[in-house]
Amino acid sequence: MTMGERIKQLRKEKGMTQTDLAHTLNVTKGTVSTWERNSRTPSFETLDAMCDLFQRRLDYIMGRSDDATPPGQSEVDADALAISQVEEDLTEYALKYARLDQYGREAVEAIIRAEYNRCRCENTLCPVSAYSGRIVISNEMAE
Repeated sequence: MTMGERIKQLRKEKGMTQTDLAHTLNVTKGTVSTWERNSRTPSFETLDAMCDLFQRRLDYIMGRSDDATPPGQSEVDADALAISQVEEDLTEYALKYARLDQYGREAVEAIIRAEYNRCRCENTLCPVSAYSGRIVISNEMAE
């Protein structure tokens, strides 16, 4: 199936006219018509918007695959992304903390203690085994 045929099929499955699709994607009806006739190809940004709109992968919309399953992130991928974000955040916080003066460090530690105690009292702490890791801070100025 060509990309134009696929766009037309997805548009109709969604119950949209060419005008409806054009309005949604901020293009003209004529532009949608040229896509469906395979005279022109949508921009990457427009294809990306179609992926969101139709809940299909790019290769499906482009007619390169017949796998019509909606795009999704596996639970493993989502967990890895979340861990990666935690690592980045903690590294940023550790580096900022290392630059604080004594008063700033004591203030941060007081907040951490207070929040830890609050979470412990409300029984909302993550289990100790949920995370493990090591943060290494080095002083580039030291010889």
